[in-house]
Amino acid sequence: MSWLILDRSSPGTMIGIDGRGIVERTETPGTADSATITGGATITESAGITDSARSPETAGSPESTGSVQTPGSPETIGSPGTAEAGAPPPGIAETVAEWEEPAGRGGWAVEDWQPEPEIVAYAGLGAWEAVLARVGRHAQLGVRRGGGRPDWHGISKSPADMNRGMVGATLLAPRRLAEVTACTSRDDFTGVQVRGAQRVQQMVVPRIVEHPPGEELEPSMIRGVVTGTAAQAPAAPLDLPEELTAELLRRLRRRPVDTVRIAVGLRVAETWRLPDGYELPLVYDVAPGRSQGYVLDESTGEPLTEVQTCREHHVTGRLDWCVYCLNPTCAACPAAVRPCRLCQGTVCGDCVAPDGRCPACSGLAKVGVFGRGRFGVSPGGAVWHNAVPNVQVTVRQERDWWTLERWDRYDRVTFPLDVHTVQALKGWLGVR
Repeated sequence: MSWLILDRSSPGTMIGIDGRGIVERTETPGTADSATITGGATITESAGITDSARSPETAGSPESTGSVQTPGSPETIGSPGTAEAGAPPPGIAETVAEWEEPAGRGGWAVEDWQPEPEIVAYAGLGAWEAVLARVGRHAQLGVRRGGGRPDWHGISKSPADMNRGMVGATLLAPRRLAEVTACTSRDDFTGVQVRGAQRVQQMVVPRIVEHPPGEELEPSMIRGVVTGTAAQAPAAPLDLPEELTAELLRRLRRRPVDTVRIAVGLRVAETWRLPDGYELPLVYDVAPGRSQGYVLDESTGEPLTEVQTCREHHVTGRLDWCVYCLNPTCAACPAAVRPCRLCQGTVCGDCVAPDGRCPACSGLAKVGVFGRGRFGVSPGGAVWHNAVPNVQVTVRQERDWWTLERWDRYDRVTFPLDVHTVQALKGWLGVR
């Protein structure tokens, strides 16, 4: 059995820690000596017990050096095999405060740790308290007396798990470790652009994807990306006897470490002020390990890195303009533009006539005989014309040959009318 000696300041009494918890052994008068009290154990003095705290008989003795001592060496207290673990030698009264679930105790042990450790076990005996604290495989034994500052002894070291713990505490939850396979920093991504608008607000937060494929990245590098705070634990030498260390490790391993594999992307929330004063909210993701964000076209679902907005403030990659009201629409608009049934010009749902014609075509009027010349029609021909803001439409008839000319702010086109369109046009114009 291996011991960490805490206190031998009272003659005939020793308090220490073994694999069971905090143990106090007291000799029965006339039946034991100092060697019997230790029961053949390998012992180590706690660094927190100074010579001044011990009795004159123990101060400065070999047992107070703080070194790991092994049975059979000149520093061994007692002889090997005189007592089994958990069973005191004859003539010795033993009190054991066993390791227990913390149940809210041991809060003092989280000070000086970054991230906060998991308190796996707690023991308390009189003025003495002890905890087993860990961040993953980085584990330490903490001991304190009477509410003072604790002394720490290393059980196992794992700088990688300390960094995993920092990442987990920052992104997931306290006392949870994160193994990261891909990561995008908020300083490295390229956001979406809204054409003609001004970005007035941006908020960027990590977006976690659990159980991704891929190999884990270097924990120290990921910790530097996720948080600028370094991982740290109280100074704790690896000075416990090997047997005691092994017993404490077995106890720690009974409770699995909470570790999750993740990838870290970004979720971006922005506000853009449009030329009409409307403030457009945009929320989009940047995939883990990628630098470019994108949003989806509201009408096609296509991913876009640069977008525009229609008059209904839909996000789209393409705008269709009504040549009459000059407002932009998109395919997601309820009054999206469509071709006029006659001139094929783009007209929105608010401007189109019930029969599907644009305002210019629905108001065509026949030009008198004295006005036909300026439209380039022979005396035997006919002309219908209408001009509204932004658009003019002229229909010409030369015998059985019908043509239409449309002139708007974007283009000027002339094309022949097919027989089916002519039949519909005659009905609209009242021509036989």
